[in-house]
Amino acid sequence: MVRGSINKKYVGIPLALVILLIGWFLPPVEGLTHEGIVGLSILFAAVAMWVCETLPMGVTGLLALVLAPLLGIAEINTVFSGFGTTTVIFAMAVFSLTAIVMKSDLAIRLTGFLVRIAGRDSRKLVLAFMVAGGLLSAVMNDSATLVLFLGFADTVLENAGHVKGKSNLAKCLYLGSAFAIFMGGMATPAGASINVLALGLVEQATGQTIPFLSWVLAAAPVAIVMIPIIWVVLTKIFKPEPIDEESLRVLTAKASELGSLTLEEKKTLVFLLGVPVLWIIGSWVPALNVTTVSVVALALMCAPGVRLLTFDEFQREVPWTIVIMIGAVISLGGIVGSTGGVAFLANLFLNSGVMELGMFFTFWLIVAAVYFTHSFVPVGPAFATILIPPLMTYCMQAGYSPAIPAILLAAILSGNLLLPINPGLALSYRDNVYTFGDAFKAGIVPVLCLITLLAAWVPFMVGVLGIPN
Repeated sequence: MVRGSINKKYVGIPLALVILLIGWFLPPVEGLTHEGIVGLSILFAAVAMWVCETLPMGVTGLLALVLAPLLGIAEINTVFSGFGTTTVIFAMAVFSLTAIVMKSDLAIRLTGFLVRIAGRDSRKLVLAFMVAGGLLSAVMNDSATLVLFLGFADTVLENAGHVKGKSNLAKCLYLGSAFAIFMGGMATPAGASINVLALGLVEQATGQTIPFLSWVLAAAPVAIVMIPIIWVVLTKIFKPEPIDEESLRVLTAKASELGSLTLEEKKTLVFLLGVPVLWIIGSWVPALNVTTVSVVALALMCAPGVRLLTFDEFQREVPWTIVIMIGAVISLGGIVGSTGGVAFLANLFLNSGVMELGMFFTFWLIVAAVYFTHSFVPVGPAFATILIPPLMTYCMQAGYSPAIPAILLAAILSGNLLLPINPGLALSYRDNVYTFGDAFKAGIVPVLCLITLLAAWVPFMVGVLGIPN
C-alpha cells in the first residue's frame, strides 16, 4: 500500500509535464486562443499533481502560478493577486476559534453534558453527539472538530466497556459524528476551508461576496434536515448497545470534578458565541464583514488582559498549506479567466445539453456527478477550481446567481459520506471501528437525500435572497 502511494507521487510531475507540452503545442481552437489553452494546461497540470499528491497542495499552487509568466501568459507581478484578497486573511484568522477551543477543558464538560442528557439511551447519545458536532463545526474547522469528537467518543466507549470493532455504538458515534460535522461544515462560510475558497472565487468573478447570513440561509436548513435523517438511517442499520448505570456515573463524574467554569473558559465561550453573532450582524453592517471581525477577534484573544492565545499557538493551529492553496487557486482562477479558459469551459457546459433540463435537474445531475466522482478522487480544491468558475459564468449568462454553484459545490466537496478515502472521513477510519462497507451502507441513502435537498433548496433560496447583490 505504501509502495503504491509512493509510485503515485512520482507519476505527478511527468504527467503534469505531458499536459503542459500538449497545451503548448496545441493550435488555437474556436473560442480559445493559444494563451487560453496554455492557461488551462497549467490548471490541469496542477490538478494532476494534486491528485497524485506529488507536492503539498500549497506548493503545487505556487508552482502553477510561477509557470504562467514563464510560459508568457501573465506578468510575474500580477499572478499572485489572489493572495491580496480578504478571503485569504479570513482563512487564516478564523482558525483562532479552533485554537482556543482545543486549549480549554470545554471539551470534557461537553462530553459530560451530552452523557447526562442522553442517560442510558444510546440512540439519544448518538443524536446528542451529532447535534453538538454539527453546531461546533459551523464555526470550527471540520477536521479539528472531528478529532475532538472522536476523543469524546473514545472516552465514552472506554468507560462504558465497549470494544471497537465489535460495538455498534462505536460505529454510530464515529460515523455519526463525522457525517454531522460535515453537515455543520457546509452551514456557514467559516465551517470549512472549501467554503472560504468558494467565497473567494465568487468575489473574483463578481467583485462582490456572499453575506454570512445569506450563506447560512442557503445552506444551513439542508444541514439541519440532514442530521436527523442521518441519525435515523445510522441507528436503524447499526442498533447501538445501551450504556450501563456505572459507566454513566464515571463519565459524568469526570466533568463534575472540573467544578465551575474558569475565567479562561468563560472568555472562550464569549468568543465562541460572540464572533458568529457579529458575522451575522455583518450581513447588514458592512463594517462587520467576516474578515474584519475575525482579525479583530484574533487580536483580542492575544491582547493583554485576555491572553487566551499566543501567536505561536495560533500559527500551529493554522493549516498553512490550505491557506496558501486558497490564495493560489484564486490567483490561478484569475489567470485562466483572463485568458479565456473559464468562458470556454462554460460554453462546453452550455452546449452539453445538461443545461436544458431545467434548473433542478441540471444542478441535481451536476451535484450527483461531482459527489460520486469526488468519493473516489478526493481532491476537493481541484474540483472547485475546475468547476466553480465556468458554472458561475454559465449561471450569469442564464440569469441565475453565481452564488448557486459556489454554495452547492462547497457543500459537497468539504466532506464525504460514502468512502473513508476522503481526507475528512479518513480521520475516523481507525481502530477497526467500521469497514468501508459499513460507511457506504450508512451513507448512500443520506447522500441521495443530500443531493436532492441541495439541488432543490439552494437555487430557490439564493434566488429569493438575490445574492450576491
